[in-house]
Amino acid sequence: MKQRVAITRVEKDDVEAAVRRAIELAGGLRELITPNSRVLVKPNIHKPARSGSGIITDARVTEAVTRVVLEMGPRSVVIGEGAGAGYDFPGASTEDSFAESGTLDAARRLGVEVRNLNTDDPQEVSVDAPLIMERVKIARTVLESDLIISVPVLKSHIRTHVTISLKNLKGVMPGAEKRKSHRLGLDMAIADLYSLVRPGYAVVDATTAMQGLWQYPQDCVELGLIVAGRDPLSVDIVGTSLMGVDLRQVLHLQYAAQKDGTAADLGEIELVGEPLEKHRRQFTTGFQAFEARYPQVRVIQGESACSGCSGELVGAMMNMTAAGYGTDLEGLTIVVGNPSDVQATGKTAVLGKCAREFAGLGPFAAGCPPKEDVIMRVLCEACAVDPERAMAARDENRRKLWSSSEDLLKR
Repeated sequence: MKQRVAITRVEKDDVEAAVRRAIELAGGLRELITPNSRVLVKPNIHKPARSGSGIITDARVTEAVTRVVLEMGPRSVVIGEGAGAGYDFPGASTEDSFAESGTLDAARRLGVEVRNLNTDDPQEVSVDAPLIMERVKIARTVLESDLIISVPVLKSHIRTHVTISLKNLKGVMPGAEKRKSHRLGLDMAIADLYSLVRPGYAVVDATTAMQGLWQYPQDCVELGLIVAGRDPLSVDIVGTSLMGVDLRQVLHLQYAAQKDGTAADLGEIELVGEPLEKHRRQFTTGFQAFEARYPQVRVIQGESACSGCSGELVGAMMNMTAAGYGTDLEGLTIVVGNPSDVQATGKTAVLGKCAREFAGLGPFAAGCPPKEDVIMRVLCEACAVDPERAMAARDENRRKLWSSSEDLLKR
């Protein structure tokens, strides 16, 4: 049976009405919530930002979803989030994110608790048939919830092409686990997490979406929509299609579908409400914006090029630039995927299993995908610069981002 996903339009700035209609069209919550249910509403508030910016979930959407849940008479309702790595210290914490976004005020109006999942009691859990994470720590509140409702904002993403319901689940892991998922392989880690923490509903804030590199306001996309459904994977497929992003390129959706024994296919979804084609836009992906930022580098991509290689490449290029090697990248050609033909002279780097046949053109980064460290060393070799300096710059950037909370709390 096809999964149902609803798209509704926000009329006259009435966000709550659009949320209610989307939830009902997608099947409603009544069958999912009993008087004994403990419900977790999980927005995406990964950093302090204002509602309506497109960077985080609009508090009006979170409030509307929570209000509908409360009307079902559950045992308890919690709005929970754990801000991203680097946003877990005083002045830029989860609590600051709740406050600046307006989520804290919304929770107070409704009489529900907001909970920092980064500081919640973590429980280590085994992942069945793991792709890359055999064990992972999850906030106790999440594991003890009878129903999780993912309430993300619709955005493209520089490493995973999109971030919607499934990637929103990263907030249920404490900071160190978030970092581990990046080191191991982000797309596969998201799929493993989704197989362990399965929301029973997803309601996407597509009022103001975000593309490119999330620069406000130039990267905002005003859609004025709400997307909802009982199957978060199907909801993300619809959200990806709304952004005009090729589903084949979104690896965490492909991996999650494989683990479920299904396919990430829009044709397997029953769409209700607003027609998708009427609202589909062609978002600028993070990688496209990245290419525009590095015009001195030519990236040749075949059809098989995916977010695995491109995501790792993004980090490697940023770290090389931070190390002062931006000018050394001038004239570099990078081959990714399986292009039919490559005309490359001068310095060339070849990335990933799909491009193996072109390995003779220059330094080759093996793997599927090759890790950021491997790519950095290959780029350094191609550009004849010191890889250890690039690694040191990378480590310093990570220290600033990931260790700022510990440094400040020790003072």
